Amino acid sequence: MTIRGKLKALAFAAALAAGALVAPAARAEPFRVCADPDNLPFSKSEGPERGMYVELAELVGKQLNQPVEYTWYYTQMQRRALRNTILQDACDAVFALPANAEYKVRGLQRSQPFFQVGYAIVAAPTFAFKSLDDLKSQRIGVQYSSTPHLLVNQLEGFKSTTYRSAEEALGALAKGEVDVAFLWGPVAGYENKTRWASRWRVTPVSGHDLSGEVAVAVRSGKDDLAKAIDRALLELKPQIAALADKYGFPREAPINLALAQAPTKLRATALAQVRVPASLVVAVNDTVPAKPAKSKGAGAAKNSAPPEVAPAAPAAPVLSEAAQAGRVQFNDRCSHCHGSDGYSPVRERDVRYLKMRYSDKWQETATVTIKNGRPDAGMPTWKDILKESDLQQIISFLGTVQK
Repeated sequence: MTIRGKLKALAFAAALAAGALVAPAARAEPFRVCADPDNLPFSKSEGPERGMYVELAELVGKQLNQPVEYTWYYTQMQRRALRNTILQDACDAVFALPANAEYKVRGLQRSQPFFQVGYAIVAAPTFAFKSLDDLKSQRIGVQYSSTPHLLVNQLEGFKSTTYRSAEEALGALAKGEVDVAFLWGPVAGYENKTRWASRWRVTPVSGHDLSGEVAVAVRSGKDDLAKAIDRALLELKPQIAALADKYGFPREAPINLALAQAPTKLRATALAQVRVPASLVVAVNDTVPAKPAKSKGAGAAKNSAPPEVAPAAPAAPVLSEAAQAGRVQFNDRCSHCHGSDGYSPVRERDVRYLKMRYSDKWQETATVTIKNGRPDAGMPTWKDILKESDLQQIISFLGTVQK
């Protein structure tokens, strides 16, 4: 060996003895998150705005010293999405699920709550809103199949118009078709800030199942991960508040709308409506969707399952004057549970089968059921709300859709 070679060997041995030469560090395991690819203001797989929950997931990943990877999956039917993502080990965490202990998903545990979400009243800044009674003199815009839709149609003295989306309801508010809009707060706040230049005041409300806290879900048995996420969320409180402001989430103290004598308990669709947080959507159809797509970062969801939508209602028949009036009554008051024109993807709620079930007594059965309700199944009592003429118009309409 040459002198130069000996010197190199001695230098290498000295460096090795001193610990200067070590093996390359192993790449940290990723923090895998399941999220909806098209659910602003909560999450988005593409574009400059990624949503509050995606940005929060990135912050939590930094606290955990782990890079974040995503499994993008549409979440309109939330329990189904959970079954096909996190419960299949497609990810480590979901932002976010209701923190309420009554909302149970076998196989999952949750972090401590990190934020409160709920519905809100959207109105001109000059509208003095302090209680539910303040809405009685107003024309109220509500979203189809939402908890406010059920609430205002269950109480007497409220006038409402139903819209298919929060965007449509806000458009009606801008046109003066309604005086206030009663909508999912995060979506209303985001739309108000980004599309309407903060034109309205968005006031959060509570009571009557209108609000709740959310948490991060992880699989059962992942106690160390759940504790680590808890620590991260606690340290990230200022950043969470900043993200809420960035996406327009209403952050005022909510006004409690619970009345002194509450109406029949609302069996809300768990705050279910299109584009509300996936954490607050209830599955009503158990068809298994396509396998979720996995990707790193906020990439496109090329193989995600498409949005799940109920089958389109059949074309409406030509109706008599009474039946047409009954159709309007039905779709305004009953469609949140029984579907537009009585066409529901849930067979038990599809009122087109009344004649098949009860034969010649279907009209009598329907009349008694509407009047007395079915509180055990979440159906309110209508005898003190509907006039007899309104009830007969609804029965007349139901006669036109029987199979």
